[in-house]
Amino acid sequence: MPAGARRDWDDDDWDNAVDVVVLGTGAAGLTAALTAAVHGASVAVYEKSETIGGTTAVSGGIAWIPAHDRAPGLTVEAAMDYLRAQSFGAMDDALVSTFVQTGQEMVDFVEAHSDVRFEVATGFPDYKPELPGGRPSGGRSLSPLPYDVSRVGPWQDRITAFPADYSNVGFDAETRARLHADFEDSAAGNLCVAGTALIAGLLKGLLDVGVTPATGCRGVELIAGAEGDIAGALVDDGGTTRRVHARRGVILANGGFEWDVALVEAFLRGPMRGAVSPPNNTGDALRMAMAHGADLANMGEAWWVPIVRIPGDTISGKQRSRSVRLERTRPRSIIVNRAGRRFVNEACDYNSMAGAFHYLEPRGGYVNDPAWIVFDSGHLKRYGFLGVPPGGQAPEWFCESRDLADLAAKTGIDGCGLAQTVDAWNLGVAAGSDPEFGRGSSAYDGYWGDDQATTVAGRTLGPIDTAPYYAVPLSVGAMGTKGGPRTDSDGRVLHVTGRAIPGLFAAGNAMAGVTGRAYGGAGGTIGPAMVFGFRAGRAAAITGTAS
Repeated sequence: MPAGARRDWDDDDWDNAVDVVVLGTGAAGLTAALTAAVHGASVAVYEKSETIGGTTAVSGGIAWIPAHDRAPGLTVEAAMDYLRAQSFGAMDDALVSTFVQTGQEMVDFVEAHSDVRFEVATGFPDYKPELPGGRPSGGRSLSPLPYDVSRVGPWQDRITAFPADYSNVGFDAETRARLHADFEDSAAGNLCVAGTALIAGLLKGLLDVGVTPATGCRGVELIAGAEGDIAGALVDDGGTTRRVHARRGVILANGGFEWDVALVEAFLRGPMRGAVSPPNNTGDALRMAMAHGADLANMGEAWWVPIVRIPGDTISGKQRSRSVRLERTRPRSIIVNRAGRRFVNEACDYNSMAGAFHYLEPRGGYVNDPAWIVFDSGHLKRYGFLGVPPGGQAPEWFCESRDLADLAAKTGIDGCGLAQTVDAWNLGVAAGSDPEFGRGSSAYDGYWGDDQATTVAGRTLGPIDTAPYYAVPLSVGAMGTKGGPRTDSDGRVLHVTGRAIPGLFAAGNAMAGVTGRAYGGAGGTIGPAMVFGFRAGRAAAITGTAS
């Protein structure tokens, strides 16, 4: 039957029938499924991958909840001011207000009905803390406590994880470095942290209410009822198509489209050279919703991040991309374009860097993409770099060079521009500031830097003056996309006519990001995903197809 076709369905037409069908097992999907089940619905959960947890499982697992009650001084008004200050008019105030005001309720619910326990990520600043309503001292980011993963039994080996190679590059290195996730040195070998802890804790709650996710099952099509409502979903179970009836609703929580080249080129606002998520987010939810007339929003946006691509580093047979925070923030490194010029505060939040990479010069094109991280032997000896330990041997692709002229010749960077940039940088560092881009002036700038330094500037500023010199190519990628079907305050997907599509809900990166261009702080993806997963699960269980 063509996508979007309508018909009446008899009970005999279905291979399975439940109240609520949830597609996807990241934080959004598990929260939605748990909420629906606790509210009395029978629930079926389907996961495309053979493992559960999606991108959440390999993330820091932090939820940005801007008006919770576990830190002093957090108010709804301040949170709204802060998000408005960075959204440039591209957010729906009503939906954002719903997110902000529901955060505490979601946290209370999840802690009451699962093994997840949150604590304030102490000292983690908002990403733009100097804006109105921002929090330089942090407090809005909630981190899951370490969790005994053996509590989920055989599922402990079925939670999504990145391959162990290059284990100190990207998400895992960054989260462990700043979330004090050094439990491996203790006797508690079953403890997990970060995204793994969040997924495992949610999963335990779901298992306890009798819901077991089905893995290797990809949602491929929504089934329409006679009145245009969504009656269920077609699920591909290892090559066998199953019809699953959803009496009260289908919740799309099966990710964005960052791994689909055609969708990326069609929708995103500028280059996106590689996704740092597991390679499962190929736009399934987007296509399923579009086939039924869903309105779309925020389609040009992603959760942007600068990336490196390590030679020979693959995932599921595809070139892998790694996020970069530690290397670009620590002293004695800068980022330059092909002209040898700096173009961004290297220590700012990753999402904000995309605008600089996306700068389109009328004659030169995207002149800042690709770029290079330039650093010296002082950096390599003290901090290491991209998997090379402090003082370790640099691989050939680091372009080790005896001087800056040699480095320019090896990389194709303009030599005069590079020399002038490094001279200007070193003068600024000597004076204790970055007059060009303000690196080291924000509370956030030092968070990922040298934690032995006594000032914010000292954590990120350092001269580049000790040979040999190195350079590694850098580009712009994404942790996930932010565009998708527009929803109401309970996650109901809206039709292009403005009405809700009965029986269809979305949450997480499968829905249009409610904060628009804004990215509040650590957990700015997971916080809204869990809140709207919670609201969609409750609405589907209680009101079903009613709009």
